Amino acid sequence: MEELRPGQLVRSRAGRDKGSHYLVIRVISPREVLLSDGRRRPLSRPKKKNVAHLQPYSRRVEIEELVNSQKLTDSQVIKYLCELAPQEEEA
Repeated sequence: MEELRPGQLVRSRAGRDKGSHYLVIRVISPREVLLSDGRRRPLSRPKKKNVAHLQPYSRRVEIEELVNSQKLTDSQVIKYLCELAPQEEEA
């Protein structure tokens, strides 16, 4: 399995948040990452998730410098998710 990196788009495959899109904020270990969506999971309270429960996308944004300097905001995360996440077609 490919290693996740900060700024990568992922979708939850398990848990009560199944189907939700997140950005990887930080990699804690090879098995766990911190995720944020800017709304239900803001940067002040990121979600810790097992990588086995995530579907990674190849889409990614460079946020490592913003995270390290603590200049990343929830509104930026929301904007990045809107740009990267596949849009659901309405039936």
